[in-house]
Amino acid sequence: MSSPGGLRPSVLGAAVALLFGCESDVTIEPSGGGGQSSTSSSSSAQSGASESSTAISTSGPDTASSSGVGAAPTMMAECQGHIYECGDLIDNDGDGRTDSFDYDCLGACDNTEDSIGFVVSSRLAPPCLVDCQFDGNPGWGDDDCRWSHRCDINEVAPDYYPEPGQGDQCEYAGPLEVVEGGDTTCAELATTQSAQCASVCGPLTPNGCDCFGCCEVPGSSDYVWLASTGIDSTTVCTMSEIDNPDVCHPCDPVVACWNDCGPCEVCVGKPTPDAGCTTAEQCEPGAQPCGLEGQLECPADFYCVTGCCRTSPG
Repeated sequence: MSSPGGLRPSVLGAAVALLFGCESDVTIEPSGGGGQSSTSSSSSAQSGASESSTAISTSGPDTASSSGVGAAPTMMAECQGHIYECGDLIDNDGDGRTDSFDYDCLGACDNTEDSIGFVVSSRLAPPCLVDCQFDGNPGWGDDDCRWSHRCDINEVAPDYYPEPGQGDQCEYAGPLEVVEGGDTTCAELATTQSAQCASVCGPLTPNGCDCFGCCEVPGSSDYVWLASTGIDSTTVCTMSEIDNPDVCHPCDPVVACWNDCGPCEVCVGKPTPDAGCTTAEQCEPGAQPCGLEGQLECPADFYCVTGCCRTSPG
């Protein structure tokens, strides 16, 4: 797919963006940190710099199946020392699919098994600022993924998407706006995120999304923010409401940390590869495919993120 929003990354930006793609977005393990949760569990901090995509097994059927899912998971999955709905071994929405085998679960830090919404959000204290959406803890300190919705062209009256609840506080300020907390502009951050952002958030970013949770509606050129909660913070984004901007708020994707959705990949809103794809094409070499019928559960401390085993931010 071409760069979202027609953005043209700089040479450095393109290099960083590649770290989020299928070939190399899983080479460095994410770091841990503090987080929020409704249920606590024991924490097992992860370390290392080359194990985030190296799975125990890459075996499976030669053809990626589009019917059903693999066996239910047998191990809880932690996020920053906590257990959320997508890691609790419970079929919370009663659809017959549990945790990483549920199409709506996008990581161990996802607390909405019944929707593609990702409500364990990357909310920072100042309005409009966001960081890595998928690591389960707010703040730039551990991931250095930096963005502001004041950089988003959708943040205009009357709706002010993707954060309508903030009103005009996040109103679009233009490409030369200097993002609070640093000295970089919207234009610079749109095309260049740091290597730290790529190494920490890249492995956690689902196919078809940027690292801030702006994801493509399958088969379109439209994008929605997974952390959408409505103007009164009472709704979450679901596939049934994907075309309703009041529920799934439009957003402008950040090409610098975009993870493309390939035809043979599992993606947000696209639970199976295209017809004719093989298991070998589902993930990059060395990563274990997962989540489809006949495919093995990911090893301990890994999580099935859009069809490939990734190290969890335990």
